[in-house]
Amino acid sequence: MAVTMLVFVHILANVAVSYDIRQNLEHKLYKNSKSMYVDEEDQIAFVWQEEEIYFLVLNCSTGEVLAGEYPKGCPTDISIGGREFQEVTQGWETFFIRDIRKRLDNNRTVCVRGIVRKSDIYSRYRTLEYLACLSILLVSGAAILSGIVFARRISNSLKGMCRLAGKIGMDTNMSKRMEYHGRIYELMVLTQANNRMLDRLEEMFCQQEQFTSDVAHELRTPVAVITAECQYARAKSESMEDYQEAFEVIDRHSGKINMIISRLLELSRLDSHRRQIQREEIDLPEIVQSVCEDMQQKANDTLSLRLELAEARTVGDIGLIMIGVQNLLTNALKYSPAGSVIEVATGTTQEMVFVSVRDYGEGIREEDMEHIFKRFYKADKSRNSEGFGLGLPLTMKIAQKHGGTVTVDSVPGEGSTFMLLLPVCALEQGLPVF
Repeated sequence: MAVTMLVFVHILANVAVSYDIRQNLEHKLYKNSKSMYVDEEDQIAFVWQEEEIYFLVLNCSTGEVLAGEYPKGCPTDISIGGREFQEVTQGWETFFIRDIRKRLDNNRTVCVRGIVRKSDIYSRYRTLEYLACLSILLVSGAAILSGIVFARRISNSLKGMCRLAGKIGMDTNMSKRMEYHGRIYELMVLTQANNRMLDRLEEMFCQQEQFTSDVAHELRTPVAVITAECQYARAKSESMEDYQEAFEVIDRHSGKINMIISRLLELSRLDSHRRQIQREEIDLPEIVQSVCEDMQQKANDTLSLRLELAEARTVGDIGLIMIGVQNLLTNALKYSPAGSVIEVATGTTQEMVFVSVRDYGEGIREEDMEHIFKRFYKADKSRNSEGFGLGLPLTMKIAQKHGGTVTVDSVPGEGSTFMLLLPVCALEQGLPVF
């Protein structure tokens, strides 16, 4: 770039010199010709040299010099030109020539010629050109030096980030964070982005560790019960009734294990997009009615449901939506006192259809509200409490896969209201892609 700028300055200097010579020569030539006159002795009076410009008066017909003289080295056989400049080269010298015609007082027409030697003018511009080239070299050098320093600072910062990233990858210590205290905005943004990524990775690792621990705990209890029952039946059972009782316990806890595995598999398929979402027209009141009848039949008289089913239609996977509704009802039943009423409603609000389930149980504490949709989280910290902490996360994932969500409104001691919200859409529109 510096070489290009030097060439550009050189060319620009030559163009500037030529332009300045032409402008100055023509201006001085016209000015001098206006002041010309013929004296009493019939001699032409004029300024024959001004600074670097030589002036001559020529006979228009023969080209004979009537007054003035050519500068040294300039050819004298130059024809009289028109209104154009003439550029004549003699050896190493270049001369600019301009002619104009002038009518004198005695009615005689002569040619006034102005001549300037390029080297006389160019010497002044040469100094400016040298200064410009020197400035370009200094500025380019300073820019290169600044670029090297700047690049080294960036390189050192990036190397530090790479070393820290490699160290984190080696010792898996996700608590470390990148630091940058410079003023380069892009590096600051990069550092913040990497730290946010590390925050997310640390959170995911913690969730994975917690998930592994929770799964192990949830499966260990029924497996331990099954193992104990098998040992008891083998060692101490003496009658068919004893065996029957052991088989019932084993069957019940096997069902728990199967429920945990089924929900985990369903969540895994939804997370990895391996679960194909069916697109069917859904009548929410019909689904809610069906789920409530099944639960009422299983619960006998221990469950009291109050239904308020308004028209609500959407498009989605009927099987998944039924699982979501069933999870909300199961959750309400689990935290409701015996004989209390659970209110279930459907309807439409703000371009969304909903299924709401309200219970009058113990409610949810404020510190638990932000965690209830996390997997294996239980508001009741007792591990012996009923449920696995997978129902609400699965319901939220089902809602999100359909372009909706699950909201909760709870007052401790008064109960909770869960609402499954799904978008209103026609069968031909299909589902939002997530």
